[in-house]
Amino acid sequence: MKDLFMLKETEFIKKYIKKGSKHNKYSLNFDDDIAVVNNYAYSTDTISEEIHFFNDDDPKTIAKKLIRVNVSDLISKGVKPQFCLLNFSSGKLVNKSWLDKFFKSFHQDLKKYDLTLIGGDTVATGMKTVLSLTIFGKAKSNKIIKRSSAKISDFIYVSGTIGDSFIGMNIKKKKIDFAKRAKDKLISRYLIPEPQIHLINLIKNKANSSTDISDGLLNDLKNICDMSNLGAEISFSSIPKSKEVIKFLNTFKRYEKLILTGGDDYQILFTGPKGLNRYKNVTEIGRMTRNKGIKIIDKNFNNLLSGYNHSIY
Repeated sequence: MKDLFMLKETEFIKKYIKKGSKHNKYSLNFDDDIAVVNNYAYSTDTISEEIHFFNDDDPKTIAKKLIRVNVSDLISKGVKPQFCLLNFSSGKLVNKSWLDKFFKSFHQDLKKYDLTLIGGDTVATGMKTVLSLTIFGKAKSNKIIKRSSAKISDFIYVSGTIGDSFIGMNIKKKKIDFAKRAKDKLISRYLIPEPQIHLINLIKNKANSSTDISDGLLNDLKNICDMSNLGAEISFSSIPKSKEVIKFLNTFKRYEKLILTGGDDYQILFTGPKGLNRYKNVTEIGRMTRNKGIKIIDKNFNNLLSGYNHSIY
């Protein structure tokens, strides 16, 4: 069992999903977080108690996170989300008051993202609460922006800022003492992602490859590189960081490299021609390279590369 728990998500898919599944045009070879069937793109994400949220979190924020991490998957492929299915596995923390708060917020976010709930399933686990959403919207398979389609001449871009959610999670989980206003903002960004829905058309019409940043900037960039058979070089100083993250890193320097691998940013990482950083909330951070591997260069031209394992729990 230890081997299973230590597998990266991509290794898990390769060993247990791809190996036993017949190749088909719908799954996109399991290389992306979506499938395309009859001109609809499908994606699913799960959030689990004590991994993606805690039992003292407000149910309202848990509902928002569930919807938004799923919305993020389709946005990164240039697809507008339209419909969803909810699988609700309730644990010990769930009671009537919790459900009332959760579903009030859940339906508010459905409206916010113009999503229609069309079904799902419920079960009482008696242990931890696990929530899954399957989300889908109209798309053609030949229009999907894949991880595998980066080009040698591409520049690398990210939306928003990197590291907020990871640091927010650590502040909350480890009860790190930090300036209250900045601390509250970072924790909020961990609890409530903000999908970059305004970038759907940019991704659809301009990007060559794309993914959302759920497993950490470095790991998700590695997926693009591996699947596109290319390498990448990025500048650490170019990676966009919020003023709260910068303030935190000035005090807790040991986290500086960790924001590259922390995960849960739910920003968009994509490649494309030069100049796409003219769009709102988009930053150019590097270029794709012919040489395999990833280099992350600091101000002294040293390579900061470090790894991250997205474990299967």
